[in-house]
Amino acid sequence: MQKTKKYTDYAIISGLSSRRGKRDFVSFVDQELEILLEDTPENRVYAMSEINSKKEIEISYILTLESDLIAVLADMENRWVAFDKNKLVNIGERIRYDITQLENKIYDIIWGQVNINSPKQLQVLFFETLGIKPLRKNKTGYSVDVDVLEEIAKTHDVARLILEYRGLMKLSGTYVDGLMRAISPDGRIHTTYDSLGAATGRMSSNDPNLQNIPTGDGYAREIKECFIPSPGNILLVADYSQVEIRVLAFLSQDKNLISAFQNGEDIHMRTAKFLFGEDIGISSSMRRIAKSVNFGVIYGITGFWLAKTLECNTWEAQKYVDAFYEKYPWVRKYYDTLLENARKDGYVETYFGRRRYIPWVNDANKTMRSIAEREAMNMPVQWTAADMIKIAMIQIDAIIRERWLKGSMILQVHDELVFDIPVSERETFEELVREVMEWVLRNSGEFLPIIVDISTGKNWAEAK
Repeated sequence: MQKTKKYTDYAIISGLSSRRGKRDFVSFVDQELEILLEDTPENRVYAMSEINSKKEIEISYILTLESDLIAVLADMENRWVAFDKNKLVNIGERIRYDITQLENKIYDIIWGQVNINSPKQLQVLFFETLGIKPLRKNKTGYSVDVDVLEEIAKTHDVARLILEYRGLMKLSGTYVDGLMRAISPDGRIHTTYDSLGAATGRMSSNDPNLQNIPTGDGYAREIKECFIPSPGNILLVADYSQVEIRVLAFLSQDKNLISAFQNGEDIHMRTAKFLFGEDIGISSSMRRIAKSVNFGVIYGITGFWLAKTLECNTWEAQKYVDAFYEKYPWVRKYYDTLLENARKDGYVETYFGRRRYIPWVNDANKTMRSIAEREAMNMPVQWTAADMIKIAMIQIDAIIRERWLKGSMILQVHDELVFDIPVSERETFEELVREVMEWVLRNSGEFLPIIVDISTGKNWAEAK
């Protein structure tokens, strides 16, 4: 596939010196190099020799994209997010009450003889007192982590109650107490973004981490309801739909994948039919297996690891992986070519030119080599998706300014953007955001629809 554009074709913002939040460009390059090179002495010597000899790393690209994004992120950080403190206080009180009730139930069962916050004492409870066969060992003895307790919970109610207890404790400590500490005197919350904060190419959020707000029903949804728009406004949420598997279709140019998206098919149902047969009824469990295979392939999953996810034997899981590649042969060809080039060049790159150096892809150690191969397979897909939303953010911000719109971008959560907008600008923002986000990958070659789901509401949960 011939690339027709680099990021510089999309660059809009300039004159950063006049904008608040400017950061040292050199430090950004250094951060990027640390990510690209997995900053160890050996890797830095290797990679810097490559850079100095071939001059192939896209420093100009890094500077253009990341420096243009600085101003956007600085403005987002300065706006802060409106927040319903009173609602959070109420949620916290109810969670603490539920925690107390759960504690009483647990102690009634175990006669109050075990500290449920002590892993060592839980080990004694399950593997000595109750005589349960240990599943996994760790540094402190036998594991009582989530996976182990979920297995034990199938036959012992106390494990199920302890899992509920841990879940409520996390909601109370990490989210309720954490968010409460982050609320400013004016009742708003702000976060700090790091555009190079994750080795996956995605941005990170800190103090607090607003990219890790819980999803789901119950208290998780109620916590998300605390994030509200400015007075008189609504929140608009724009979310890429299945962006990584669409990017895989785009990069591999797999005809079957592209055709499925062009026809608006349920891609997981499509894969399920490939795996189990066109003529049989596809159950929800079959679709779940297909979904795990679809997303697993993006991460270079093997039958061994897929088996853990699906709770089946390795042979059966590998059969699913092989069937996927049989039905999507251009994906297999794409990954084969990708790994071949990675072994030769020592790096892989996104569609937009961002590189990750992986010299250990030729490591003599099979385990290290396997890890490197999975990184090499995943990086172009996940990082291309990360670059897509960064480019979209820069363009949307520029258009908002050009049109003097009153609405603003306030949150970025991986594949999702959140806007605080007047009701009167709803249609304008829906059209603007959808057009920009969906057209980032449009170019010559096989047309692939990129879909953005947009919704609005009086709080983050309702808008999502």
